[in-house]
Amino acid sequence: MKETTKTLTLEGDLATVDVATALTTQGSVTAPSVVIPSGVSKIDKVIVAAGAEGLADGSAVFFIRLGGNAVLGGEQTLMVSAGGRIAVQSGSDAGPSVCPAIVLKDLDIAVRASDTIRVQAEMAGSDLGTGHIVVTLVFA
Repeated sequence: MKETTKTLTLEGDLATVDVATALTTQGSVTAPSVVIPSGVSKIDKVIVAAGAEGLADGSAVFFIRLGGNAVLGGEQTLMVSAGGRIAVQSGSDAGPSVCPAIVLKDLDIAVRASDTIRVQAEMAGSDLGTGHIVVTLVFA
């Protein structure tokens, strides 16, 4: 019998630089469950996409924090993306700042099923304008 993959996807705006922001929504779902599914013991993969409006010049990194009672080894911090912007000369074309999605594999972050996980994200460095991030945790 093939095992079903269990996931949790959360997203949110990062309105201020250097502030940890709890990710508590999932698109149209305003309060998705953050309880670790039964039958799993670890986070095997994390899939993340992040970006910012680019309304200000500078550079920033994006990282996530996985914590709460469910994370057995204590809070885990993972750097997941980076971006930047420099205003171009008037009349010039400039490429958009792109922060592509990444997949972190074979993480082996121990979790306890039926406990609550806290997922936070942060944009650190220069304030590039409002950032947005989406995180999918893949359990095994």
